[in-house]
Amino acid sequence: MGETNMKQIGTQHCSVIKSLIPPTAELVVMPKPHDQPAVIVADFDGDNHQEIACVYRNQGQMYVMIAKQDENRWHPIGNFKGQGYTVSELLAAHIVDPQMNSLLIGWQIGGAWSNIDILQWSANGFMHMLHQETRASRVEVEDMPGVNGMDGNAELALWLHDSGKAFQVEVYRWDAGSLVIADDVYPYYFQKMVAYYESVLEESDSARYWYYLGDAQRKAGMHVQAFQSIEQALQFPNPYPSREALLRWKKELDAAKRKS
Repeated sequence: MGETNMKQIGTQHCSVIKSLIPPTAELVVMPKPHDQPAVIVADFDGDNHQEIACVYRNQGQMYVMIAKQDENRWHPIGNFKGQGYTVSELLAAHIVDPQMNSLLIGWQIGGAWSNIDILQWSANGFMHMLHQETRASRVEVEDMPGVNGMDGNAELALWLHDSGKAFQVEVYRWDAGSLVIADDVYPYYFQKMVAYYESVLEESDSARYWYYLGDAQRKAGMHVQAFQSIEQALQFPNPYPSREALLRWKKELDAAKRKS
């Protein structure tokens, strides 16, 4: 994966940024994981030289800038208006092209979610790749193994907050000009979600969490365990999302369990 460690950011990069953004601007500080400046260093145009990407705020408006060095002189090669009031994500990964990093930004819009933006270098400069609103509360980016192993492109797991510690999670990859569901990597990724909900259930016994555990087990190919989780969810007086939905799902899981 092309993600760049934020620890590589030094005072030199911050000095470059200060010289290129307006004097009234301030560099955004990301609250997660622990108050880091919204700066990343990576090769975004495929020339094997690293560029600097940063998010700054100027007069209440968010911006993202990408700067390149030519013969010891840094200059912007992209500068775009952003959204929201801060950033939840800023990372580089091979999302669109296995040979070139994309820049992924999470523009924080609400308390529990962000709009995801993907910038990709092209012959016409940087392009916004997502043309419809894509929300997430958390993003995990990784080249996930499918039936044929890893393919050099990173998949995106987008977590959207439901309630408490419950999240609706979907896994996508870039294909033919858009993000499409990558269900071939479900067995790999949703094993992680199984472990997550098992841990959550140790702290709080909830019909909602049993439902989400069952969903993760089903997507991980664990049909027997998913069936048992749904049975647990049905023990509650007000099952989530509804008793009818769980009974339909239980019937489907029973059929899948028999086939396997």
